[in-house]
Amino acid sequence: MKRVFCTAVALMIATVAFAGTTANLDNMTPQQAMDKMTNCPVCSAFMVDPALGPTIRHSVFATKTGYVETMMTADAGMMPSFKKAEAECERRAGTIPTMTQAEKDKLCPICTGRMAFMGRADAAVENFNTDMGVITVASSNTPEGVKALHDYAATSEHFGGLLAKAGMDMGKEPMKSKM
Repeated sequence: MKRVFCTAVALMIATVAFAGTTANLDNMTPQQAMDKMTNCPVCSAFMVDPALGPTIRHSVFATKTGYVETMMTADAGMMPSFKKAEAECERRAGTIPTMTQAEKDKLCPICTGRMAFMGRADAAVENFNTDMGVITVASSNTPEGVKALHDYAATSEHFGGLLAKAGMDMGKEPMKSKM
């Protein structure tokens, strides 16, 4: 379950706590999104190797019962760095239950969005490792669970767009919101 959490978190390479809706991101600038990701106690694991960020590719698609998400590196040579960052992110995600409120307040929208459905009995999340990253498939069999997963997918897509814009504004592309 933590691997799923970190994979999606990593997709942004970076993340003030927000609920799982895009409405809370409407007034966020791309630079604020990048700052949020960079300072997220979990996601910042993907910022350790500056060469990794520009290679990250992320996509998320709502499905009838949940979402499908991909988080990959476009450079096979970066897989060792990707795996190391993913493992550190996973370790950090495991500490969320014991974080202070001040630390939780620093979590990015991706982390807080995932917290909204993690541990739900009606949400199933599976990860599949690929040669270049991870594919996550999440589904639910209740309308409430599907809504929680769709809210996360919308937040992830919106936040990813802000991060991609921030990368372009900086003259780089730290991640693509679509493959």
